[in-house]
Formats: sequence, structure tokens, C-alpha cells
Amino acid sequence: TLVVGCQKQAQFEKEIPGSKGQPPELLGSYAAKEIRPGETWNIYLKAKDVDGDMKYIVAVLFMAGEGSYPTSEIWLNGENRSEFEGYIFLHTPMDENLAVEMDTLKVSIFIRDRAGNKSQTVKLPLSFEPGRTPEKVPAQWQQAAKNQLGYINNSIMSIEDAEIQ
Repeated sequence: TLVVGCQKQAQFEKEIPGSKGQPPELLGSYAAKEIRPGETWNIYLKAKDVDGDMKYIVAVLFMAGEGSYPTSEIWLNGENRSEFEGYIFLHTPMDENLAVEMDTLKVSIFIRDRAGNKSQTVKLPLSFEPGRTPEKVPAQWQQAAKNQLGYINNSIMSIEDAEIQ
């Protein structure tokens, strides 16, 4: 009976607002550094949280000379709140001008938990190379390739396409 009371108390304490707990850990990441315009960019992530309360993945795109795109929040659910290997993705337009106009697109990624804790941030670069053969997913990321977590909700476009709209 006493053990059950301790477990209930521990669960209660975990849910108290302002209780910080442990931050999520971003254990690894991988993404191709170059893709062809129109290809979907997959970003593979591995993370865990000892508290089991990861809430969402934050992705912020930044383009030199243009600034940041709106922040994307990819919400986690179920077993992915404790630990996951999976991927998020960004659709890219079939616009050859991206290769000419963009130096590099960068994405910053971190994970936030229910208590407001933040994991370390990882920054990954992307450039466009027309005609590039898609990279194969490395062996250590094959398991992550089976678990789609969500998408980065931004539409990137070349300066030429942006001026038309």
C-alpha cells in the first residue's frame, strides 16, 4: 500500500506546474546536405526523455539574406514522448532557381517537453544541386526511416517565384 502511495505521489509531482524535471536529450541527427530541387528533405532524429514528457519538435528554417521562416512545431504523441527514432521532412519546390539564388538553407531543431525544458539545438545545412542523385539513408538511420513524425510546415521558394506571388 505504501509503495502505491509513493507512485501516485511521484505521478502527482510530475504534473505540478513549474516542476522542471529533466530536459529531453537529442541523441543524434542526420540529413543530406545537398538535394535536388523538388526532392523531399528528410531529417532523421533520435531522442529520449527520462520524464517521458516530450511535447513537440521545434524546427526553424533560416535562409541567408532572407531571414527566418515561421517556426514549425511537430507534436509528439504516445510512445514518442519518452523515446523515438524517426524523421521529419520538408517538401521543396521543383525550382532550379533555388540552386542559383540560395547559398544554404539552415534548419535549427530542438525538442521541448511539457515542463518547458528544451533539449540541445542541432543545426543542419541544406543546399540545392540540380540533377543530384538522392542519397541512400545510412544504415544507422534505417529504423528511423520507418517512423514519420511529421512535417516542417513551411513553403520555401526562390526569390524569382516570391516576386511573382
